[in-house]
Formats: sequence, structure tokens, C-alpha cells
Amino acid sequence: MTPRSKNQTHPHSRRSTIIVTSRWHQPLHAFFERPYPSANAILLHGPASVLVDPGFGSDIIDLETWLTNGGVPPDQLALVVNTHYHSDHVGGNHVLQQQYGVAVAAHAHDADMINRRDPNACAAEWLRQPVESYTVDRSLTEGDTIDTGAAVWQVLHTPGHTVGHISLFEPTSGVLIVGDAVHAADVGWLNPVLEGAHSLTRSLETIERLQALEPRLALSGHGAAIVDPASAFRTGRGRFERWLSDPEGMAWHAAKRILAYALMIEGGMDADDVAPYLEASQWVHDFAKSPFATTPANFAELLLQELLRSRGARWESDRLVATAPHTPTDPSWPRSAVSPSDWQTRSPEEESRRATDRRRSS
Repeated sequence: MTPRSKNQTHPHSRRSTIIVTSRWHQPLHAFFERPYPSANAILLHGPASVLVDPGFGSDIIDLETWLTNGGVPPDQLALVVNTHYHSDHVGGNHVLQQQYGVAVAAHAHDADMINRRDPNACAAEWLRQPVESYTVDRSLTEGDTIDTGAAVWQVLHTPGHTVGHISLFEPTSGVLIVGDAVHAADVGWLNPVLEGAHSLTRSLETIERLQALEPRLALSGHGAAIVDPASAFRTGRGRFERWLSDPEGMAWHAAKRILAYALMIEGGMDADDVAPYLEASQWVHDFAKSPFATTPANFAELLLQELLRSRGARWESDRLVATAPHTPTDPSWPRSAVSPSDWQTRSPEEESRRATDRRRSS
């Protein structure tokens, strides 16, 4: 029997929650479309409920509320699965693991980097995006499954956006969770510096593979549920193919998104702080070197002009702010580059105490 879909408005989100029911009329999943800085969250229903991508760390209270109101409080989760290790997808791991004892699963590539506290894990230092500590309890590889007791989700290794990126597919319903492999009208930005020179060709291979599954519904890490996956795949593939002969276009796509995201998590930047921030960021130096072959200072100036031109940011008096809808970060939440290098200096007891103190302050 073909699964049924219905839209429900969650009372605390202003966003649409889409639930697909199985042939036994059991809820298969709930979709929490979230504004930046968080990625979308997906709850896989069943006797062993699984949460996919808990979002950015400062948004944890909204996630806890959504889960509880949906009938699955955080302490009832069987597992958290990360599609990949960027801060907007994994930031909530810390509280869910430390406060509620929920295990975390991720691709083996990410698991190895996270558990070794590799300085490049989560690209946190390179991006200057804060991620609080966590460990990966279950390493996933191609062909593994996630069994909620109501459905069995296939794990697909879908590299490109990151080396350890995964997608989840439930073939009976045709529901595909794609993370940042593709969005309804965009694709995830690519990072050849950390994710390898073949990130673009891998992205093309991934999108062709996902397209061949012919999903009925795709759930992306950002934006609305993709009700016409075939169209999204065609659009995404077209963009990737254009980038094969336009490396600067690919770099602009990434750099503008990285800077806009920085403005979101920093709460905007004063005019005098923008240039120093950019020139102190490793990603600016790497993009300046390749593909733009210019100085970091010159690239930073060009990037600011381009972000303003494309209306990704605007000046409010003497403060640069992001224009995309986003939730301001809690001032009490750390905005500095909390990275794997910092994780090594804290004991499990200290991590637990920090999580408890932050919840009390909320």
C-alpha cells in the first residue's frame, strides 16, 4: 500500500511537520524544518525512535521541546544519527549524549576523526564554527541499516559535501533523507580543501545514485521537504556540471554561505571587525590561494562586496548582518571556536557539569 502523507503544524515551530504513515498506519517520521543556524531534524518513529541531525548547539531547547511535544522526549530516543559532521547538524549531540545518555551514530570516517579529536573534525577550526564535544558510539558504513522497529532504513554512503556524508533510505515508503547532498533549489557547498579535490565529482556520483532510487519524498538538511525529488536532482546535477568548468563559481557559492553563517552565529559583526575576522580565518586564506590566486585581504574585500551584492547580508547602521531567516544564538552559549582541540582538555565529568549548568541557565 502506498504510504500517506499529511501536513501538521507544530505549535512551537511555525514550520511544517510532514509525517508519512506506513501501511500499518504507524507514523514513519516527523520532519522539523528549522531556520539557521540549525539544520532540519527528522524523527524516525518506532519502538526504537531515532533522531537524525539534532542541529546547532544553541538551539537545543527548541529541539527538546519539539521532541517532547511530539511524544518522544529526548531520554526516550534510542539513537542519534548524523548525516555528516558540520556544526549545524551535530551541535545538539553534546547535550543529548551527556544529559540524556543517547548514543550517537555517524559514518566511520567521521567517527574516526571525532573520536581521535582530530583538529579537522567537524571542520570546526577551519570554519571557526563552535561544536561542543561528543563521541561517536556506532560507526556506520554502506549497507548498514537503522531499525526503528517500525521501518528499516538503509545507510548509503553519499560523499561530496563531506567525505563521511551519509543518506538514509526507506524503500517501502520511498522516503529518502539526503542531508546536504541536495536541497529543493540548491546544493550543499563544497570544500575541496578539507574534503578532497574530488568533492565535486563525488557529488555528481552521489546525486546520480540518489536519483536512481526514484524516491517519492526527499528530506533535506535545509529548506522544505522535497516533494519532487527528480526535479531537485536535475537542478542539482546541472549546477555541479557547470562547476566542472567554473571552479570560481563553486568557491563563491561556498564562501558566501560560510560568511553568512558566521554572521548568524556571531549575531552580526561591527564594521571594524569584519576585515580582521576574515583575515584571521583559514578558509579565507585557502580560497584566496585557490582558485582566486590573490591575497587574503583582497579576497576578503571581494567577498564582502559579493555577499552584499547578492543580498546575503546587509548593513544595519555600522553592523553587518545576515539576511536569511535565522534564530539568534543565546548570548550565554559559547560563540568562540569550540573545537576538537578544546575537547581534549575536558574530563567527562566536566562535560556533564557544563551541560547541566547550561540547561539550568536556560
